Amino acid sequence: MNKQLSIQAKLAILVVFAVMFAATMIALSVRTHNKDDGHSAPWGSDKKIEKTFSVQPNGKLILDADEGTISISGTESNEVSVQVTARGSDDQLRKFNVTFDQEGDRVKVEGRLRNHHFNFFENNSINVHFEIQVPKKFNLDVQTAGGDIVVQNIEGTIEGETSGGDLELTKVGGSIKMNTSGGNITVQNATGSVFLETSGGNMRGESINGTIHMETSGGNIELKDSDGKLDASTSGGNIRVAMKDNKGIDLSTSGGNLVVRLPKSISAEVLAEATGGEVSCDFPFAGKLRDGSLRGTINGGGNPIKLETSGGDIVISSVE
Repeated sequence: MNKQLSIQAKLAILVVFAVMFAATMIALSVRTHNKDDGHSAPWGSDKKIEKTFSVQPNGKLILDADEGTISISGTESNEVSVQVTARGSDDQLRKFNVTFDQEGDRVKVEGRLRNHHFNFFENNSINVHFEIQVPKKFNLDVQTAGGDIVVQNIEGTIEGETSGGDLELTKVGGSIKMNTSGGNITVQNATGSVFLETSGGNMRGESINGTIHMETSGGNIELKDSDGKLDASTSGGNIRVAMKDNKGIDLSTSGGNLVVRLPKSISAEVLAEATGGEVSCDFPFAGKLRDGSLRGTINGGGNPIKLETSGGDIVISSVE
């Protein structure tokens, strides 16, 4: 009798969990469907907010948003121009608010969605986009809880963070420090100090000149046509770099291949370790190459090149 009750109790528990799981899937399906199909959700009119501030170059924009993608571009104008477009249900639009504050050449913008942490099962959603123009020489401190960040044609101190979107930087210079918790990062035509991190995306860079730091917890890293001291690491992908010179290179991966392409004229002191893989080098070098390890110098020695992988091969090749 007790055994039969035990079986019935277990069945009852399984049924309860099955019902809860089904309810969760239905809620997610409805939420996703409403987000993608504007005709099936109770969409209201777009909410548009515009504001313009007179500033001087080398000022600062601070943007903190609960929702939304962010696009910022530099212009020759001495103005900060902000255009915010929100689209969603009437209820969500009423909950979304943008505030502005200016102190001298410092402009602060905040986008807040009331109770946005508790909207998981609601039959509502909201899409927000910040389109901003600033003077070409300007400083940025931008954050969004879940959208992409795009920055172009700006020189200054550029800091930014997104909790789940991509980062795209084009024609930027100065001190750059940006990260994403789960998106990809793309950089083109950057100068200065470039510090970039993602918790799980791929990273691509082209024509970066300066000090370069690139780190991802689970993606590939590709860098080409760049020049500067380089530090790059990934916990589970490949790294491929093509540099114009050797100003110091430190690359590491826990589970991929490392490929480094450099001009024939470079000089270097090389330490390459491939645990479980092979090391190849087509530069003439003085030193030892054996058992997945290379220790030696190229053209008499120079800035260090340190390469390490725990599960792949290392290739050091020369280019014209």
